[in-house]
Amino acid sequence: MANTFLKTTLGAMAFGASATLAMADTISLGAPIPLTGYFAADGETMEQAINLAVGEINAEGGLLGKHIEVVTFDIGDLTPDKLAAAAANLIERGGVSALINGYGGMGPDIPAFCPYGIPYIHNDAVAGVIDLAERMRCNAIFNASDIDLNYGKTQFDMMMTTGHNFETKRLAIVHGDFEWDINNAKSMADAAEAAGWEVVYVQEVPYDTVEWTGIQSQIREAQPSLIHLEALEPAVATTFLSQYKENPAGDALLNVGYIGATTGLDDVIAQGRAEGLLSFTLNAHQDNEAGNAFVERWETAYGFEPSVSLAAAVYDMVYMWAAAVEQVGDASDYNAVADAIRTMKYEGLVGTFDFNERNFINNGSDTQPAQLFQVQNGERVRLVVGDQKVGEITQPAWIN
Repeated sequence: MANTFLKTTLGAMAFGASATLAMADTISLGAPIPLTGYFAADGETMEQAINLAVGEINAEGGLLGKHIEVVTFDIGDLTPDKLAAAAANLIERGGVSALINGYGGMGPDIPAFCPYGIPYIHNDAVAGVIDLAERMRCNAIFNASDIDLNYGKTQFDMMMTTGHNFETKRLAIVHGDFEWDINNAKSMADAAEAAGWEVVYVQEVPYDTVEWTGIQSQIREAQPSLIHLEALEPAVATTFLSQYKENPAGDALLNVGYIGATTGLDDVIAQGRAEGLLSFTLNAHQDNEAGNAFVERWETAYGFEPSVSLAAAVYDMVYMWAAAVEQVGDASDYNAVADAIRTMKYEGLVGTFDFNERNFINNGSDTQPAQLFQVQNGERVRLVVGDQKVGEITQPAWIN
């Protein structure tokens, strides 16, 4: 689908609000999200999460007595031209009061959105984006999670928390060529070496890789006990997994990181073709009363369960922004709303949104606890939440 400028008034949604309740005055919320390209599956989750939260708020009387209107723009593969077009359409033409997406913090969004000074809440930023935002003095831009340089370390630490008996301390890494993938891989390698492990194989691959025979042969020769695959394209993980199962590297466990917690692998998991696969996210709802109630609301709205990753986090972002606007009393007072977001410590479904001095959130049990999953019997099962082990690793049937 070509770049599209869509205005969707959520009063007609089946969340209890109707078009007849739309108020004369509105507050516009911009949603620059990837609806086509590599990240389209996640983009659909982002759109659904924003719509669910806004629909609920509108059904309860709106924000400051005003109806929230969502203005969506497809940012595709997050290229500079599409982010610039998003800024022109959403901010200049659409007059939105804030921008929210599940992830856009890959670089081009900063120069596109920063000059306008409106609150922009995104997720999953690379470290260089935080540096760029600081250099440009973008005080209204918030990465509502941790950064890539900490993801790999967190994943490795959680692997150790499982207490799994790795026969050797040998790690193999395959990663994509985005800065996100590179930084994640480096972070994991550094953490492993600091723990006395040997990194026996590292390979960077382009996102269109579908033939893994040579790479997997080299992995088997390296004899790792843990394999980490980091790429944001679901096809990379699914093709790697399908070919790996035919000739695995002994009893090595396979972790596909963040992508394994997204909707992109749902079909593969449901079909029983991902048993034993490990995955990780900072953006999952907690397994508690509030998290379970969110799942029920999502299922009522859409007829299926929410994505483990992103769904609750993006939903939280909308409510956090709304709470900041309520606190300030004016959605157009961008500086005050940004200050409220920065200082409020909002309690959400994925944890506490407690921004540090660099406008991102350090993951941890007292903020946003990371979650490590393994596919068992066709479902993602929590193994570690924060620093707490809550499940046991099982050996997949394809391990000899």
